[in-house]
Amino acid sequence: MEEILEIPAGKRDSAAEEPLLCGKRELKEETGATAKKFIPLGELYPTPGYCGEIIWMFAATGLDFGQTCPDEDEFLEVEKIPLNKAVEMILNGEIKDAKTQAAVLKLKILKENGSI
Repeated sequence: MEEILEIPAGKRDSAAEEPLLCGKRELKEETGATAKKFIPLGELYPTPGYCGEIIWMFAATGLDFGQTCPDEDEFLEVEKIPLNKAVEMILNGEIKDAKTQAAVLKLKILKENGSI
């Protein structure tokens, strides 16, 4: 099976769980990282008209890495990729995951225009 590169992601534990808290939890579970700052990158509707899924995207900065604690059915390998390299990988077709493409490219543009 082809390796799929993607940013940390997951479902909220309940409809009441705030998207940012879910993002913090998923980052810790999947990468072992905690962040000093989270920057909202907006919402993504992956399949409007088909389902009501909403993906809330965040950039995490000031990372400290510890132990991962993935769910029992998750088999993950953490790979740190610099932003410019991730953009290059998206443009040459190596990163195919839609949410990852959207978040990485949005972060790159926001950094370039000084918004963050």
